[in-house]
Formats: sequence, structure tokens, C-alpha cells
Amino acid sequence: MGSVFANLLTDYMFHRIEDITPEFLRELGVRGLIIDIDNTLMRWEEHEAPPSVREWLRAASDAGFKIVLLSNGLRSKQARVAGDLDLQVVAGWLPKPLPSGFRSAMRVLGLPPSQVASIGDIVFTDIWGANRLGIITILVEPRSSRDFLGTRIWRLLERLFRLRRAKKTDPK
Repeated sequence: MGSVFANLLTDYMFHRIEDITPEFLRELGVRGLIIDIDNTLMRWEEHEAPPSVREWLRAASDAGFKIVLLSNGLRSKQARVAGDLDLQVVAGWLPKPLPSGFRSAMRVLGLPPSQVASIGDIVFTDIWGANRLGIITILVEPRSSRDFLGTRIWRLLERLFRLRRAKKTDPK
């Protein structure tokens, strides 16, 4: 693939967010996490994170990682989820893939791009936006096959251009 697609490929891929270990993140030099909500932390159609995700977030926080949520979802859901998980959310009108959304999240974390990882399930928002700023990117499989209509279009393009693959396989 040419340079047109370079920012669309993720650095790393995992099945679920719960599969990402603190040790893996530390090896990458990560100190902060920008995390998507819908289909990354919970199914798009649900409003609460499952126990396994709550446990993962607690473990990541206990391991010293700063965490902020960044979502294009409904503001009412963003606020409810952020409050429920006791995390800050960066919201706005479509903050992803715009650099401003990721910059706002990095300001909350107080960290440079080289120490931040963005974790999400959509190449065209979570990965493309973060890659443009030099943030480490981690793509996870969506938790549900149900999606917002606009997301279904992104998923079709991901399949068409075979974009659900990683640039790297090992953090070293």
C-alpha cells in the first residue's frame, strides 16, 4: 500500500481490549490511553461496560496508566458511561478523526503523543486520527456486529481496502 493508506493501518491489533496487558503497553513506552467507547468498551447498543472491561480499566489505572475516553457517540451516553466508569470523556461534534479531538484528549492526559496509545475499533476514526499525530494505535475487534449507519459505511471500506491489519507484530 502506498502512503495514501499509511495512516489507515494500525500499529497493533488485539481481539478485545481485555487482551492488552500493562506489560505490553509499558514495553511501548505508553503512559496514557485514549479509549473509544462504542464497540471498544461495550457493545454499541448497550450503555454499561461489562465486568471484564471494568476490571481491565481498574487494572490499567492501578498500573499507573492515565485514561481518557474519546467518542463520537451520543453525548448523553458519553456522559453516563464516563460517570459510571469514573473517567473523563472528551466530546464534541465528531472529535474523531479530527486532530483537535485527539489533542484535547492528550491535554487531559498531559502527555506527548509518543507516550499515548489510542485504542478503538474503527480504522477511519480511532486509528487514522491518532496516526496523524504520531500516537501509538491499537485496533480491537468490534464487540458487536450492530453499528450506527455511518459506522457500517466505514466497516465496508475497511473490508474493501483490507485495512484491518497491523503494521507491527511485536513492540520491540
